[in-house]
Amino acid sequence: MRRIFKFSISISLLLCSLLLNAQEADTIEARKSISAGFDITGPVLYALDKTKYNYEGHLSYRLNYKYYIVCEPGYSSYSYKQYNYEYNSEGWFVRIGTDIGMLEPVASKINHFAGIGLRYCLSVFEQETPSISTENYWGKVNTSIPRNSVHAHFLEIQGGVKTELVRNLLIGWSVKLRTLIYSSGKNEKKAVYIPGMGTTGASFIPSVSYYIIYRIPFGSSSGV
Repeated sequence: MRRIFKFSISISLLLCSLLLNAQEADTIEARKSISAGFDITGPVLYALDKTKYNYEGHLSYRLNYKYYIVCEPGYSSYSYKQYNYEYNSEGWFVRIGTDIGMLEPVASKINHFAGIGLRYCLSVFEQETPSISTENYWGKVNTSIPRNSVHAHFLEIQGGVKTELVRNLLIGWSVKLRTLIYSSGKNEKKAVYIPGMGTTGASFIPSVSYYIIYRIPFGSSSGV
């Protein structure tokens, strides 16, 4: 736990340091644009492991060379089963926040991105535990927890890169760290898996995403 916390703090300080030291040039201009894409990680992992399916999109609006407004909606389902326990969870989520670029604003890099992202995230889902089996002095006990609705709020910090493969088509990846700030599921209804966040149980939950994104420029150029 302490190692994860120290790692997250170190990454945050490193990214902030890079952000503060980034060089800017007022002569470079970037056109505003809207970008749409999706994270291919979920479908690829589902092909390898059928217990979890995650599909999420990526929408962003470029204000200028440095700042982006980002929305990432998605849907996730998860099932887990072992000899004495079964759990299912499914629902939707949305992450809203900003991306902050740290590349030097030069013409050769105007359509690429490397920087940090900050997100506030909401997940609304249903979960159930169809069967729980325990053994004690009096014998074997079978019970279950019926389907119930849960909502959760969490924060995310990420660092990533995106590069223009061909005109207006970008590919990229990001490393993410998430932490839960509130969940309505308590006691026996505590969420085991939160769509958009992952399995609970740790203070910080790491994740990796790979993106394919198409950018649509519009309007006049915007200065840095």
